Amino acid sequence: MIAGKIALLLISFVLMVGFANLLPRETYGKYQYLIAIISVLSIFTLPGIHTSMVKSIAQGKEGTMSLAMREKLKWGLLGSFFALLLAIWYSLRGNQALGAVFLLGAFFLPLLESFQIYLYFWNGRKRFDVQTKYEVFSAAMVALALLIALYISNDLLIIVSAFLLSHTFVDWLLYRKTLKHVANDEQDQRAISFGKHLTVMGVLSVAATHIDKLLLWKFLGAAEVAIYAFAQLPIHRIVTAIPITSLALPKLGKQNIKEKKPDIMKKFYKLFFVFLPLALLLALAAPLIYKILLPQYLESVIYFQALSLMIALAPFSFLNAALIADMRQKDLYVINTASPFLKIALFFALIPFFGIWGVTASLLISQIFISCLTLFYFRKL
Repeated sequence: MIAGKIALLLISFVLMVGFANLLPRETYGKYQYLIAIISVLSIFTLPGIHTSMVKSIAQGKEGTMSLAMREKLKWGLLGSFFALLLAIWYSLRGNQALGAVFLLGAFFLPLLESFQIYLYFWNGRKRFDVQTKYEVFSAAMVALALLIALYISNDLLIIVSAFLLSHTFVDWLLYRKTLKHVANDEQDQRAISFGKHLTVMGVLSVAATHIDKLLLWKFLGAAEVAIYAFAQLPIHRIVTAIPITSLALPKLGKQNIKEKKPDIMKKFYKLFFVFLPLALLLALAAPLIYKILLPQYLESVIYFQALSLMIALAPFSFLNAALIADMRQKDLYVINTASPFLKIALFFALIPFFGIWGVTASLLISQIFISCLTLFYFRKL
């Protein structure tokens, strides 16, 4: 699984180098803006069901995947509706290019997120080898499609089309292949209900994840969005590639969390003392890496170095996985609501005055806050 995560990081990095060298800074900023809006609208596909379904699959209730897919597609149509409204709004304002992109997004939005449910099926089965193989294959095919599109044209519609088409088609193929391995029709209705709760908890988090680019676009323009993206996205890719939650959740789901609390804390401390020096090493190596591979974005280095603290805080996701496994719904509501609310408030307060540094400070303050809050609720178990 570690090899797979490394492969995903390499694919992401190759794609970033491709964007840096083949796409003008202004166009890349617009691309990030569009993807940010589509990502916000994808909340209607109930992404929280992915997490809740893992425990159901681990308990042998494999029919839950089909049930979850139906719910995701049904609710995803709401996202399509809002994307269609955006398409009409931009078209009426004379921006036919953005109108066309959102019209395309309206069609693909319910499918884009939903078909990825196969990854969580294999996670629940603890077949991390299959999960990783499929995830790497999907990422590689999408990256290949995007690189071909970038080589052919700088047109925004072509690039976004390549992303949506390749992502949806490859994930559909892998979902269909996964369906052949479903062993029974037993369903867990509670997973759907809990998944909806997790989605509601995550609404502010999703908004906070992407509103930074929207505000930078409004106050500073597309070029600044691009500079920020080349600092923040590598950190985001590294943090999401760290497989703490995906490895821990299936195991914790079968345990009594209160009884295992001391063992969980010991593992947490070990993880923390691994990731702290890793974050420092990346911060020190950043200037050389950017100079060699991303010379067009040397302005991004200082922001990358500051954001590397996020990597040191990654082990707190292990404690969060324990709260999910114990179904601490009220605690999770507080964690997943308070932190993004703080982040969004900081964005609005700091970005207009401090630009990219305002975003950077907002991300760090909110991440430290959520880490402390997670530790607080875990100690209360």
